[in-house]
Amino acid sequence: MYPACRFAAAEAEASCPGRRGTARFAPLLSLCIILFTLIRPLWAQPNVLSDLDFERVAGGLDSPIAITHAGDGSGRLFVTEQRGRIRILLASQLLPAPFLDIGPRVSCCGERGLLSAAFHPNFETNGFFYVNYTNTAGDTVVSRFSVSANPNSADPASEVILLTVGQPFSNHNGGQLQFGPDGYLYIAMGDGGSGGDPGNRAQSLGTLLGKILRIDVNAGVPYSIPAGNPFVNTPGARPEIWSYGLRNPWRFSFDRQTGDMFIGDVGQNAVEEIDFQPASSSGGENYGWRRLEGHQCFNPPAGCHDPSFTPPILQYTHASGNCSVTGGYRYRGAQFPQLWGIYFYGDYCSGLLYAANDDSGAWRAENPRSTGFSISTFGEDEAGELYVADYGGVIYHITSTAPQPPAPLIFSGGVVEAAGYSAGAGISPGSIAAVFGMNLSESEEPALGVPLPDSLGGAELRVTFGGSSGGGVGAAFGLAPPIFFASPGQINVQVPWELTGSETMLRDIVRGQASNFLRVPLATFSPGIFTMDGTGSGQGAAVIVGAEGAVAAPAGAFSQPPSRPVRRGESLAIFANGLGPVSNRPATGEVALADPRSETTTMPEVTIGGVSQTVTFSGLAPDAVGLYQVNVVVAAGTPSGGQVAVKLTIGEEESNTVTVAVE
Repeated sequence: MYPACRFAAAEAEASCPGRRGTARFAPLLSLCIILFTLIRPLWAQPNVLSDLDFERVAGGLDSPIAITHAGDGSGRLFVTEQRGRIRILLASQLLPAPFLDIGPRVSCCGERGLLSAAFHPNFETNGFFYVNYTNTAGDTVVSRFSVSANPNSADPASEVILLTVGQPFSNHNGGQLQFGPDGYLYIAMGDGGSGGDPGNRAQSLGTLLGKILRIDVNAGVPYSIPAGNPFVNTPGARPEIWSYGLRNPWRFSFDRQTGDMFIGDVGQNAVEEIDFQPASSSGGENYGWRRLEGHQCFNPPAGCHDPSFTPPILQYTHASGNCSVTGGYRYRGAQFPQLWGIYFYGDYCSGLLYAANDDSGAWRAENPRSTGFSISTFGEDEAGELYVADYGGVIYHITSTAPQPPAPLIFSGGVVEAAGYSAGAGISPGSIAAVFGMNLSESEEPALGVPLPDSLGGAELRVTFGGSSGGGVGAAFGLAPPIFFASPGQINVQVPWELTGSETMLRDIVRGQASNFLRVPLATFSPGIFTMDGTGSGQGAAVIVGAEGAVAAPAGAFSQPPSRPVRRGESLAIFANGLGPVSNRPATGEVALADPRSETTTMPEVTIGGVSQTVTFSGLAPDAVGLYQVNVVVAAGTPSGGQVAVKLTIGEEESNTVTVAVE
């Protein structure tokens, strides 16, 4: 039998009113779920860069410096040319007429020009897109344009200027625009130029230079400030500022899977860096320039470190001809699952391409690979495939020749409730389910705490419930359940409370590679009782209330937690699964509270040795996720013995049979 759950000591107690008098809780302090796996990983990540190939997509471009897509399902790539044009790549063909040409409005070149474009999340319906360019006065302009009646041609007369920022020098214009997962427009601004940030602008909150800005283009004229921006209420600070302490953030991107932000910040004379902002951030990070260049002191040359600075996750020196980092993207496409989760970035001067992976929060880069390109930008298409531009005029698709890892497979009938391992009539929302298969994750990994993650055991694992009996591929990605444990052979998840209906669709995603679909029936109840060895039979996970969390097992059977037989008249807390709807329901993935309690809307029946027991409480165990607790008072007529059978019935559905010791 596949192990699923093992319980440790339950020592804490809390009194609360019960249905009949006063019930006592024995909430679990430690819950070890799925300690073992029968299947080991069959694939390890290859040396990424040595297996890369570069597929030429288009040539003949004039100084390409940005690549993006419109998110409208058209499959088009939009390439920004520095002199003031945006070109369209459609099915690897460069359309002869530009999408937009504002060359006469643009000051070019060096670090000036038309620097990037970003399409509104609702571009398909509103036709809006945004550009960042240097005007003929040398200032940064952020403008909105509209598409014309021809979908491959914008209206150059539709310009609405949102923001103009004076530039004291001709370099360090930044220039990247991106819409974040929150729907706001993010704008990269360099420190104003020259060398060494002579005005110390990157550290000043009174200027927009040396910053990442965040604005709301859906409200206000010409925009509004999101209420959550970190310096909205700081006197003297520009409210548009999202983060600061940047020298020249030429290219940044968002991880389309996690929402994390990666910023390639060009260094001064010694160090290039990649800065990072997690999706959970509320903004306000200070990345340290001009006090720091990477991890090194710049100005002052010593004593520069401040614990409030956010250090880079990656950096490299100006050895090997390096001089200017070009920030890239984290691969989230499906064509090359062996690249899933890898962050690619490069250097404009040396043409070196870097690849880095997140090793439990510590980013590590491989030795770089020479491309021979002047790497001016990276780009991502609608499907998450990555592209790189050679400033000389060529766009390449980044591909891999490495063998693909084996696809994940969910066994037929391989989704069961995780206590007694029974499919029964189906799996109940809110309960803990065990998913069995092959290649379900890259490694064995337990969740380390609450909130539970929705990816675990590899780069980006997804076990997703959603859809309906008629749901297709799109419907099957509606909900991502919290994961307790992942291994190549088994995953334990909480079935989302939000699910309703007769069945649902389940699929596993490992490094962008999808498993088979499996239809999983849903039921109101799918009862099971957890066991101490995680097998679904034998000694039940039942503790004696008021006995220091002692398991109701023969004396000495366990040392930690201790064990002894339960006595008639004592209260016994039985830990269970799948008991259905509750009052005061917590959110999916969140722990249940002791006050107010979450009680089942249907009272179960419990027998010990065939004798019906008085149930004093039935509901979610406090401080646990998806775990039920049923308290009973052991009846006077209950038979004694070291292995007395325990069974639970709710809504005519029966649990597995476990045993307890009765004195």
